[in-house]
Amino acid sequence: MKNLIYTKYRWFILLVLFVVGTAQGITLIAPSPLVGEISKSLGVSLGQVTAITMGSFTFCVAISAILGGSLIDKFGSIRIWVVCLCMMGIGLILTPVVGGTINGLMVLRIIEGLGAGPIMASSSAVAAIWFPTNERGIVTAVQGMTLGLGIALGFIIVPGAFQSTGSWQSAMSSLSILCVVGLILSLIAVFGPKSPTIKDDNASQVNSLIGSDMKIALASPGTWAATACIFLLSWTNQAFNDMTPGYLAVAAPTGLDFGPVTAGQLMVGAQFANIIGAVLGGVIMEKIFKGKIKPVMIIGFVLSGILTFALKLSGVHSSQSTLVIVLTLAGFFYAFVNPQVMAFISKKYPEHITGKIGGMALGIGIFGGTTGVAVGSYFLHTTNLYMMSINVILVVSLIGIIAALLVNPPKEFSNKTINNKESDNSVNY
Repeated sequence: MKNLIYTKYRWFILLVLFVVGTAQGITLIAPSPLVGEISKSLGVSLGQVTAITMGSFTFCVAISAILGGSLIDKFGSIRIWVVCLCMMGIGLILTPVVGGTINGLMVLRIIEGLGAGPIMASSSAVAAIWFPTNERGIVTAVQGMTLGLGIALGFIIVPGAFQSTGSWQSAMSSLSILCVVGLILSLIAVFGPKSPTIKDDNASQVNSLIGSDMKIALASPGTWAATACIFLLSWTNQAFNDMTPGYLAVAAPTGLDFGPVTAGQLMVGAQFANIIGAVLGGVIMEKIFKGKIKPVMIIGFVLSGILTFALKLSGVHSSQSTLVIVLTLAGFFYAFVNPQVMAFISKKYPEHITGKIGGMALGIGIFGGTTGVAVGSYFLHTTNLYMMSINVILVVSLIGIIAALLVNPPKEFSNKTINNKESDNSVNY
């Protein structure tokens, strides 16, 4: 049995993933704290702004994540990151030029969403290709952290930039800086050392193996249960991140009338808690539940749903300190699901299909985010209230428990060595 040699360069790759993932998160959330200002500027309803800026983005993320999984397996994550960062950066930079109309803004968000999808889909492939099995949970946790960090930075930077410039277009454009930094690091990584992946000289045999393993994966109920978990979590988490800032910011009786700056500040705690939750969720899974992901995911679904529902209660939002605590805890538990699913894929599926399976699971799963935004926007548009949208989040969270119970690895993969003959005593330098 052949050992793989994992060099220290893998930690630079993790750093690049950290920056790229943070750029993706900040691009995702850019319009959310400013929905009220965008609504006034473009003369459309809050629900329409949410659907156009967030719904179109998440829909395109889903499509590009599915397509990006195959591209990642073929060309490698790093090269795909370069293209993705260019698309997101261009979309943000052009916001003051093109984003002054509702159609122009939607086109830019479509471009950004198409760029963001493959980044979301890359963590399982990066973990399987660059890291030994016992470190792969770290990689998926880091990407989980970056999404929360990017969203937190967005809630801080966007309202501040709007306050200093008086222009929501300029505020969004300023976020392109992180895309540029990520692009520079990705270009450096393109010309760096290659991954330790073992290559098989018989290409036809490798292609046959990939096809066979994909058939096994797609026939497994556990694969689709894992995908369902991402779908349901994306639904609730995207609705929470996209609609809660508006709920906090806009005037009563629709919202709580804190204004965009205070709303952004209130959401920061939730996003930093999300970062911590992504890491501690993995620790809890490994140390307390001995590697079992189901209990962690169930806890995530139940508590995030209940805590989000609590935001509509006067006893919670009448006290700003209580509101901050509930928002923070909700953000913490939202991070318990997706990193566990991606770690499950990187550990239980062969390395040569992790990009495809991870991309498929995230791509289909992210349609849950699109659905969540669409459903929430519909109820907001028809009722001019956030109450029904919050109720839906709780119901979907409870359905997630059923999906979590069904996540099991394909038995065929459990009976053979995973990830290109890697032995348990792989050498690390």
